[in-house]
Amino acid sequence: MTSDPGELLDELAGLRKRARDDRHGYWFPLLLMGVLSLLSLPLSQADPNPTEHLVDGGPGPWISPLNHLSLKTEVVHTLPLELYWLAALLVTVLATAWWYRWRARRVGVETPTGAYVQVALLGLVAVLFGIPLSTSVFFEYALFYPTPLVVAVVMAVLLGLALLAFRAKKLRPLFIPAGLLLASVALSLLQLPDVGVDLGMGGGAQFMAIAIGLLTLAWIERSVLCTVIAVVFTAGALIVNNLSMENDALGGATGVLALATVLVIGGLGALAASRTSS
Repeated sequence: MTSDPGELLDELAGLRKRARDDRHGYWFPLLLMGVLSLLSLPLSQADPNPTEHLVDGGPGPWISPLNHLSLKTEVVHTLPLELYWLAALLVTVLATAWWYRWRARRVGVETPTGAYVQVALLGLVAVLFGIPLSTSVFFEYALFYPTPLVVAVVMAVLLGLALLAFRAKKLRPLFIPAGLLLASVALSLLQLPDVGVDLGMGGGAQFMAIAIGLLTLAWIERSVLCTVIAVVFTAGALIVNNLSMENDALGGATGVLALATVLVIGGLGALAASRTSS
């Protein structure tokens, strides 16, 4: 070992970088989400004789959350597709938590996954229940007309309160769900008529649930590559959900294939990067 302070600092920086690289394992959840998305394609084929369409753009009934796990184009087997996605989302969260714990025992560097599991599960509840419920409440009982300016102000206040809840030191099991509820209510404002951003309430909510998990994973990993993949996927999910109103193909198997491709390519790229750095 050298006694030169500069070299010691370089060695310390190298050890820290190696520890961060050893901790990174996000390629597995990326590939898992991508493969599960691809496996949904047989259930995502459009019905050749549709009787009605789920493309009216309004918030689905919050008491039937599985409706949001379907697609905007009518498919042959709607209920099996919805049940498949519910199971796939739960499997993704549990398998990701298991993967990081197994990897920690193997490489000796642990990535804390408690926050990911909480946000992913509660984010799923927010997407399936919170956003449609709060959207319905705003449609029915709003005391003010939700112009874009009003929406921006209310969203800023709600997201600020959510941030305070997330940063709470005490009673975290209470404040984290409260923060996610506030965040889901804030996001629901994007779907009001004068703003009109579709988060998947007419179908495709599963992709927003995946996006929430990916963004949380990117924050935990502190990885630039993971952040880029999460942002690209989130942008892609928003594009698919919104452009599918004008393009039926994006509302069905084509949209699923496009988003699955982002996950698979991102996962393979992350795996290659991890192999190179090790």
